[in-house]
Amino acid sequence: MRHQVSSRRRAGPPASQTVPAMGLAVLLSLSLPAGAQERFRRTPPLPDAQRLELKLPPVLTFALPNGLTVATARRPESSVVTLQLVIRAGEADSPPNRPGLASVTAQMIGKGTKMLSADYFENMIESLGAQFSVTVFMDYTVMTMNVLGDKDLVDRAIYILRLMAIEATFSERELAAVRRTAYWQLYESKKDPEVLGWRQLLSVLFADHPYRVATYSEDVVKFITTRDVSEFYGRYYRPGNAAVLVSGNIDGAAIAQKVGSLFGAWTGPAPERAPLPPPPPNGKERVCFVEAPESAAATVFAGNVIMGSSGQDFYPFLVLKQILGGTTRSRLFMNLRETKGYATYAFTEMEVFGSCGIYWARALVEPASIVPAIHEIVGEIGALASGPAVPSEIEEAKSYLVGSLPLRFESSAGFAEWMARYVALRLDPGQWDKGPEEIKLVNAERVREAARRYLLARPVVVVVGRPEWLSQYLNDLGAVEVYDSGGQLKHIKGEGR
Repeated sequence: MRHQVSSRRRAGPPASQTVPAMGLAVLLSLSLPAGAQERFRRTPPLPDAQRLELKLPPVLTFALPNGLTVATARRPESSVVTLQLVIRAGEADSPPNRPGLASVTAQMIGKGTKMLSADYFENMIESLGAQFSVTVFMDYTVMTMNVLGDKDLVDRAIYILRLMAIEATFSERELAAVRRTAYWQLYESKKDPEVLGWRQLLSVLFADHPYRVATYSEDVVKFITTRDVSEFYGRYYRPGNAAVLVSGNIDGAAIAQKVGSLFGAWTGPAPERAPLPPPPPNGKERVCFVEAPESAAATVFAGNVIMGSSGQDFYPFLVLKQILGGTTRSRLFMNLRETKGYATYAFTEMEVFGSCGIYWARALVEPASIVPAIHEIVGEIGALASGPAVPSEIEEAKSYLVGSLPLRFESSAGFAEWMARYVALRLDPGQWDKGPEEIKLVNAERVREAARRYLLARPVVVVVGRPEWLSQYLNDLGAVEVYDSGGQLKHIKGEGR
């Protein structure tokens, strides 16, 4: 889960994995006549040849005396240098009584120091032709500046990043503007059924876990004060809890020396924190309905808790997710759209945090088909949990993943995001660029074991739609928890039947 703003400000809840680019795939399937669709469903082509190789440059890591980590990666083909300051504190680190504090604090970076104003920093960034953004994930925060690879521009960008981050001050005037912006972004996001479904799924799965603090609505941000921001900043924005990352056509040693000279006076060890245990998976039948009065179609989510990124089942489950709903050729899409005609689309996703991960299926469903679509989604998940995947499905899924993985890192943005995650979560060195090799080693037995371990538990089902659909279409379900668009439980329909 992420929240993002920038000097050319952007905002968005779930990560790129959360809401994939599905429009083209849906349009292509819509353009096929029914007969062609049926032949396509019955006789899928052989897996594509693996034309691309994943070749990532090594990450060179330096530790400064003050505890700050400096990590560099040289990409000679890139004309842009990406600077990132990673703080190992994210949405889950906000206090339970101050949800959203991590995001608000991050958005205050660049809003001024004792000597320099927010307008000054905006103008300085513009003068470099640079872009600055702040992204808050569940476990960490990333401040990113992209600048052309001229040495003088890069040195100035590092200096500006240093000023903004370690000399930050927090005025009530700037905080009021940040609160107002955050309020309206969250308010507007409630019009998006995908956001409502995602938030409700997280809220249920993380009900008794610190990650639940990330599922806040707009009302809570108005209570955040400058004192709250200062205390959060003082606790987590320390060199012992941070890393500076630089990627592009650079001299790593020279960059590390430059960062050391500018950030060396920053002081403070990492705060003491116990590792978060993973939450237990949902194990009972549970259906949540989130009211979205303007919905034209129902958005259905079904998901549960899985392992974290360092688990031995990560790559087998990645293959499993691909088989279940990774593309328009996967089981869910073929069933719900091609065969039954219940849904416009049906896909599966997974998101991995520091403590655990979650998987979910999501589908856009005709209102009258909500109940049968839920049965089909849960049935497909159960079928993979109880029966082995077809070998050709496994090989096709592996081929797709291996072939598409290099594309993710071709852009500077994709490379920098992966580098930030790798450093922030302190992933094993083998995870940096060994994904294709690990995927190739996945076999039917490992996929079967992952399915038994994570898909046997009953998934939480979330439906987002118009309130009147409850009585029109959902009577065949048992108890249904009904929530408003702010995530507040209103009542339980059919309880005790």
